[in-house]
Amino acid sequence: MCYILIMNAMKEKIMLPTIQITDHFLNETELGILKNNINKINLRSVENKDGNYGFRHLFEQEPDNEWLFKKIKKTFFPNVSLEVVNSAYHLRHNKTKVKPHTDDIEYNFILYLKGHELVYNGTGFYYKNNLNTYIGFVENRALFFDGKNNVHTDLQALGESSPRYTINIFYKL
Repeated sequence: MCYILIMNAMKEKIMLPTIQITDHFLNETELGILKNNINKINLRSVENKDGNYGFRHLFEQEPDNEWLFKKIKKTFFPNVSLEVVNSAYHLRHNKTKVKPHTDDIEYNFILYLKGHELVYNGTGFYYKNNLNTYIGFVENRALFFDGKNNVHTDLQALGESSPRYTINIFYKL
């Protein structure tokens, strides 16, 4: 496993794995809350230089959802202070082209909420410019990774897939 060295506020060295995966991240009640919200939100098209890459509904950290942000911190970076940059529900079904990329923001959290549990509905990571690691879509699977330094992509264009709903939260140091 690869790690990134981080200095915390007290100048202590902390190692943070570059890719972390946790299945059954939420309990049934918590997962139900987030899945029920899918029917209540307004998803808007999101585009970049490559065109449409899905639909998003941004949300803020509030008292009603504070439990989610605390659980993410406790699970993935309990000894590191990261700041939320943005958080969103995301719907994607990119079945036309693999779009490897890095992000401008250091850390990504992805929670697979709803979709067919297929390898190609998941996320892939590159090593030496080759797609090397496939993380299949399983509902309630959480990923936390260094998106600025790990080339990654959704895998939907590579095989059988379906629309997938995720929660995406980006963090910076």
